[in-house]
Amino acid sequence: MSDAGPGKEKFSLGGALGAGAGTGFRLLRTRLRGKPGRNQRLFNGIRSGASGFLKPVVHVLRILFLEVSGFIFLCFSVIIVSAFSHEYKKYAMHQVGLERVILAGAIGAMFFYFGVSSFWRARQKRSRI
Repeated sequence: MSDAGPGKEKFSLGGALGAGAGTGFRLLRTRLRGKPGRNQRLFNGIRSGASGFLKPVVHVLRILFLEVSGFIFLCFSVIIVSAFSHEYKKYAMHQVGLERVILAGAIGAMFFYFGVSSFWRARQKRSRI
């Protein structure tokens, strides 16, 4: 059972921000309605100011995401390489088959490639700033 009665919904931050933005937009639109052209200039100014602020922030966040994901992939590759060496020692003592060694090596190489390529992409994006 939910505690909310009829007509009462749970609070969400996204819903509150969307409702506030919609209300602000409607108020701004109705207050400036009497002067033609002013709405468009105001909205264009707000939009260009927001995009001028948000584009560099999004660019930096993309680079940060690439670097963090590259670090995580490289950590996984180190863990998998240790598993590869463990499986190779077992293979040398004839306890496991060759397919387990090949599988561990292939997965380790794949994660290493993902980590290095992620750092490489971050470096390329950083050089375009």
